[in-house]
Amino acid sequence: MNAPLPAQQPILLTRGHNVRALLTVLTIMAFLAALALLFSRATLRLSGDWQSQLSNSLTVQVTLAPLSADNNFNMQMNVAKDAVTNIVGEDVRIETLTQVESQSLIRPWIGNLDLPESVSLPGLITVEAPQGTSLPSATTLENTLSETGIIASVDDHSRWSDQIGSTARGLVLGGAALLTLLLIASISVNLFATRAAMAAQRSIISVLDQVGATDRFIAKLFVGQAGRRSALGAGIGIIIAWTVWLILSLIGLSADIFWSSFSAAVSDTLWLLLLWVLFVVFCALTAGFVTQYALRQDRKRA
Repeated sequence: MNAPLPAQQPILLTRGHNVRALLTVLTIMAFLAALALLFSRATLRLSGDWQSQLSNSLTVQVTLAPLSADNNFNMQMNVAKDAVTNIVGEDVRIETLTQVESQSLIRPWIGNLDLPESVSLPGLITVEAPQGTSLPSATTLENTLSETGIIASVDDHSRWSDQIGSTARGLVLGGAALLTLLLIASISVNLFATRAAMAAQRSIISVLDQVGATDRFIAKLFVGQAGRRSALGAGIGIIIAWTVWLILSLIGLSADIFWSSFSAAVSDTLWLLLLWVLFVVFCALTAGFVTQYALRQDRKRA
């Protein structure tokens, strides 16, 4: 019987003293980068949900006449509510705040002081339209109410919506900056690791050069080595981040931030896969560039 052929061994050394340290660093950086990406994605979703809710709602502040037995708070608010309903339609959700609820809104500023009966607080009416239903503009609603004899101030929440959008964009930019820095740090670590690997395997490179191997061939060897290491390290870090995010979502820590739907989990998972690809590609390309540059420099010095 013929003896079995020995297993083919890789040309470059696959193990070294610094491999575990390199994998640990890549894992930590990929973990932090994945968390930054997930928080940015959650911020965008939360901002979009809030802005969508605000775009379909209005707050009407009604200026009431002096209260009396024949012209009390509830009577005036019912008249204002009917007027608003006639303008926006029956399909829109309209709610009025009671006098006690209106007073509770200013309690943080006046404490438990009782307001005199001569002081009448404005009445508040909230208008919320379902998706696909448009509401009149704040100016149109104010003018129409004024024609019916009701003095009101209408807030379309556009200022608050703009502030939410600006804050969300700032957080996303911060997350993107952190993600970029972590990618650059990973590339830098891989750069030094490639130079160290070339120095440790100088004899192998010399033999390859003597048998006619081109710089491109040698660079491909280091590209493959760096790609496999970055794929393993970044993969472990991203899987850990995905698992942590899933656990926090399952325990219901914050439904607004963590995954509350299957579609959000799938979408974020695809983004994490893209992040893993970026780690692998950037680290591999860096290794190829560094290897070819170092070989050219060695040839010039020779």
